[in-house]
Amino acid sequence: MKTARTLRASLAIRLLCRGRRKESLIARQLASGIGSLRLLTSSPTKLEHALSPQPATCNLNPATLSQRGSVLMVTLFIAVMLGIFLFAYLNLVSGQRALVSRSQAWNGTIGMAEAGIEEALAQLNPAAPQAAVVDLTANGWGQPSGGVYGPKTRSLIGGSYSVLYTTNLFPILYCTGYVAVPSMPGSLSRVVRVTTRILPLFNVAFGSVSSIAMNGSGLAANSFDSGKTNLSTNGQYDQSKTSTNGSVASVTGPVDLGNHTIAGNLYLGPTAQYNNGAGQVSGTIFNDFNVTYPDVVLPSTTFLPALANNLNIGGVTYKYAFLVGGDYKIPDSGSVYVAPGVTVRLRVDALSFNPANIFIASATNLAGTLTVYQVQGTCSMSGNTTVQSGKAQNFFYFGLPGVTSITYAGTSSFVGCIYAPEADLTLNGGGANIGLIGSSITKTITMNGHYDFHFDEALLRLGPSRGYSATSWTEL
Repeated sequence: MKTARTLRASLAIRLLCRGRRKESLIARQLASGIGSLRLLTSSPTKLEHALSPQPATCNLNPATLSQRGSVLMVTLFIAVMLGIFLFAYLNLVSGQRALVSRSQAWNGTIGMAEAGIEEALAQLNPAAPQAAVVDLTANGWGQPSGGVYGPKTRSLIGGSYSVLYTTNLFPILYCTGYVAVPSMPGSLSRVVRVTTRILPLFNVAFGSVSSIAMNGSGLAANSFDSGKTNLSTNGQYDQSKTSTNGSVASVTGPVDLGNHTIAGNLYLGPTAQYNNGAGQVSGTIFNDFNVTYPDVVLPSTTFLPALANNLNIGGVTYKYAFLVGGDYKIPDSGSVYVAPGVTVRLRVDALSFNPANIFIASATNLAGTLTVYQVQGTCSMSGNTTVQSGKAQNFFYFGLPGVTSITYAGTSSFVGCIYAPEADLTLNGGGANIGLIGSSITKTITMNGHYDFHFDEALLRLGPSRGYSATSWTEL
């Protein structure tokens, strides 16, 4: 305790002494300052000199000045270089963006041009089967001027197009696609030219959208031509005058020919599977069959109710006997007779169309023609379906999308053409020299029994058309 007190007392004495020494130092400095002031005041010249501003002097080392200048120059150089690099980078990015935008627009112009070509083809091909006369002025195209229809201009998201087509028998289509480039004034454009031709609706012995299943053995398909004497006898199929255009087609498959053979080509879609050997096809097997079978559309006409006249002809009573041509409709499955030289388009509204007899008569160089449009349901025909001329172009059956199945069973050949891309075709019965003379295109084909398909090549010239198809595409 005593030691602590002693330490505190000693510390206090030291602080006191230090304070006195500081006071003494301040006093001496103050005295010195007062003395200097007295000296200055005693001499005005010295006071004036003391109060006047003195020139500033800077005694710097030349080496130091050189170092500072070098640092400044390096700093300025680096700043300038960074600015140049930044400007170049921003300019490069801007240029790259402009090039990418231009490239995208350049590619987009072709898409616009193709959209215009599609519109023109849709105008030329309003329905299947193609009507004998197509109203090319419809849909706002108007009358032709200077040998062309159009141009029609459409604005789409991302661009626009202007399209026209010529009045030729096989129209030539021209379309210009436009796409604006955000980074550039104006827009880019490209022009395409497309030539066309008319495609026949029936161009194979039989075709399907999906599967083909054939049971039995022997010849499945060959061809003849009812319009050529070397490939027919009086326009009739003659097994001694045949050709090798009995081709078969399937878009998606699978295709099973069983033990049958084809005197023609086999056309398969890219994904269609063929389950038989190449030796069963006399021609070529193609794997790039890229075709769309359009649905049937009713003709734009007024179908009048048919008169049930129950006419007896050759010992058979026909509920609907057509002695005068025209467009008619029936609600049931009554037997049908068409007189020689009479052309009838018949709309069938029955859910199940299975007439006991269909007879299409002919006389010397004068044959009747029947075209059936069934709206919905199912169809069943038998060996009592007779085309007296023996020519397929005198009987056409078209099944609209509502038709789901077609069945043929009989002991005589079927002469005519069947087109129903949404229906399943089943052939029952058959036998020696029993076949389908003409052509058929359906969703599927199932053959139970022995049938031969004899494709009439005259359909390529005289049969209905599926419309115009592009034959060449050129950028101008």
